[in-house]
Amino acid sequence: MAKVVGIGGVFLQFKGEKKEVQNWYNEFMGLDMTEYGTGFYEGEQLVLLSFKRSNENSPFINLRVDDIDAMFKKFVDNSIEIVDDIKRYDYGKFGQFKDPFGNIIELWEPFTDKYIEMVKKEIVQYKKGKL
Repeated sequence: MAKVVGIGGVFLQFKGEKKEVQNWYNEFMGLDMTEYGTGFYEGEQLVLLSFKRSNENSPFINLRVDDIDAMFKKFVDNSIEIVDDIKRYDYGKFGQFKDPFGNIIELWEPFTDKYIEMVKKEIVQYKKGKL
């Protein structure tokens, strides 16, 4: 049976002028940009596609990072607004910031093995009707 195996694209409507937004995300997040945005072609992809946001202030996107502490230090050093400090869970570290254009972004440094183990258990529970 054919099935979805990942996300091919996420198309957001960020606040701010396109070039300024892309330049900022290139400088502060290390995202290589093209005319169309950024693409991920390295490493593994761990993606959650949520069909409902928890509230209106929830971020529209969560970006995986390799060192959330260093990124947040860079944000603090550059007076970038931290919305939610870094929190640690068994499956990774999360934090939220607001870019200069007012967009709330969540960052995630995953603990890959623990995350995969957790998701597999949640899938089994969901199929059994326990979630």
